[in-house]
Amino acid sequence: MKKLIGIVLVLSLLAIPLMGCDNNQADEEVVRTVTFMTVGDPYVGAIAYLLPEFHEANPDINVVLSSVPFLNLRELAILEFVGGTGSYDIVSVDMPWIGEFTEGGHLRDITDLVERDRDILRPDEFLPGAWEGIAMYGGRVWTLPIAPYYMYLHYRTDVFAEHNLSVPVTLEEFRNAIVTLHDPDQPFFGLSVAMRRGPSIVHDWMAYFNGFGGTTFVDHENNFRTAINSEIGFITTELFKNAIPYSPPGVLQYENIDRWNDFMHGNSAMVTVFNANSPMFETAEDSQVAGLVGYAHLPRLNANDPPSMPFAGFGMGINADISEEQVEAAWRFMLWITSEEIDRRWVQVPGTPGVPLRTATVRDPELVAMFPYFQLIAEAEEAGTADGVNFRSRLPEWPIIEDILGLYLNLAVSGEMDIQEALDAAAEQINELMISRGYPVN
Repeated sequence: MKKLIGIVLVLSLLAIPLMGCDNNQADEEVVRTVTFMTVGDPYVGAIAYLLPEFHEANPDINVVLSSVPFLNLRELAILEFVGGTGSYDIVSVDMPWIGEFTEGGHLRDITDLVERDRDILRPDEFLPGAWEGIAMYGGRVWTLPIAPYYMYLHYRTDVFAEHNLSVPVTLEEFRNAIVTLHDPDQPFFGLSVAMRRGPSIVHDWMAYFNGFGGTTFVDHENNFRTAINSEIGFITTELFKNAIPYSPPGVLQYENIDRWNDFMHGNSAMVTVFNANSPMFETAEDSQVAGLVGYAHLPRLNANDPPSMPFAGFGMGINADISEEQVEAAWRFMLWITSEEIDRRWVQVPGTPGVPLRTATVRDPELVAMFPYFQLIAEAEEAGTADGVNFRSRLPEWPIIEDILGLYLNLAVSGEMDIQEALDAAAEQINELMISRGYPVN
């Protein structure tokens, strides 16, 4: 996948010369450059692939992609916002950052643009969870969804068949599959998971925690005492710790890219990742698992518990420090890239496809046949189980919470601290933070 990220960056750079090629045809019209600071995820390749079409239809707008690794994105975005230079017109906003960025005055409120161009944008046709979780905050619209991410289990259908195993539904079945499918002689691992200190382990831990019925806070409206040190928190952390002997070497330093890179190259039986990675397993040139991947909900504590699909993703936010002329240019690109026509096409870009934004895309029978996990997404949206609020909070304090939790989770799974002691220590610091910020903590 590191090779693929490189391809994305090259594609982005190759797009730049195309942007100014029609200046003479613009009849001396002002050509505005719109710079998009985007996370370096696979969908960027889809944008770069289709971008020449936008330039051909809009010779007065040059769109420049600046692809940034996820672990650096928030810091670079904040530096841009605080500096107030307006160097970037559009910024990728991870869903948990939207509270921090909006309350900090860094993003332009685009509610007026959405209402003005409602007939073009058709916001009601976006995936409901994506619109509510990514676009909306505090009753206003701040971003347009560009990468709604739905998290679910990916598993090797051939390996499960060889061992006559059913797809795990419960925690016990999941534990059994991890151990049964592990083959140290190959080596082949039962599970690949991210455990590096910081956001990486939090992302994966929160997904399983959420799948088992856990919530970050006792009540996201009335009681912000954290529930991470509950029995479900202990069970989730114990699962991670006990999975280490059946996971790839160095898993304690695994970032998100490492765990799905392992799965894609045929080294592990299961991995839980977002739908952004699903097409990579089928289309990447170096994939070893094409045609061998199945998709399922995360394991639950009991078979009769309702399934959960943790939801996150990125929106496109407009920098509050740019001129209205730049806003209009950026908005024109945002309308184009999120349109129904482009949505249908960009999910089919070979190698680095985009992710679906609209309900019509995940319900299209032709596309569902190509991408079976679209059915999982459609069902989760219809059932209202695309859970972003309980997966990772959108409160401005989330980045601090993530730092605290990421530290203690890593200490717990590595054995440097007792599991319950680590969770209690994290909970104490998080509760103190929420009290200091004025939240009710009962």
